[in-house]
Amino acid sequence: MKRILVCFLLLFAGLSSYAQIKTILLDGKDQLTLDSTQAVTYAVLGKITGDTVYTFKKYDFSGVLLASGSFRDDNMEVPVGKFVYYNWITPENNNRNDGFEINGKERYIELIGAYRNGRRDGRWISFYPDGKMKQIITFAQGIIHGSYKAFDSRGEEQLSGIYTNGKKEGTWTLNGGKQENEYVNDQLVSTLKGKKLREKQAERARTN
Repeated sequence: MKRILVCFLLLFAGLSSYAQIKTILLDGKDQLTLDSTQAVTYAVLGKITGDTVYTFKKYDFSGVLLASGSFRDDNMEVPVGKFVYYNWITPENNNRNDGFEINGKERYIELIGAYRNGRRDGRWISFYPDGKMKQIITFAQGIIHGSYKAFDSRGEEQLSGIYTNGKKEGTWTLNGGKQENEYVNDQLVSTLKGKKLREKQAERARTN
């Protein structure tokens, strides 16, 4: 409890330039709660005089930063702009298998993305603990729309394709280029791999 109080004091000192500041409790679904027994994290929400958004920082009860971003309103119903999410390095997610640290760091940026008018928009990128990209998902006003890519822990692309309004469309490449699936309106219509895929790839190379 003493550590938590110290963290609160430091947070308020760092936000002294804010005209409006409040500390709020969050439940397991990141919803506001007044019941301290239901709270699993807390957040500090502040707005600088003359600014149009509320700066948001979420912490666990040890004072460790979990996420940062901004909201248009003080009820946190309309997220706007860039959000960053953090996580701990553990033996389970550390592909180097050397414990709880990578390059002397115990934590890492797990996810970065942006909101526009309260909805995910543009590229949302997730990361492995060592900083390599894990996934790139493109959104348009809250719907997956555009390029999608997934990478293995070595940084090699394993899956890629295009979403159109939340549905798979066109050619998707799987297994690091060893398979191609063709989709129409999210329905799988054909699969190529092995010799047939190599022939198609060779023909594509000749025409290009």
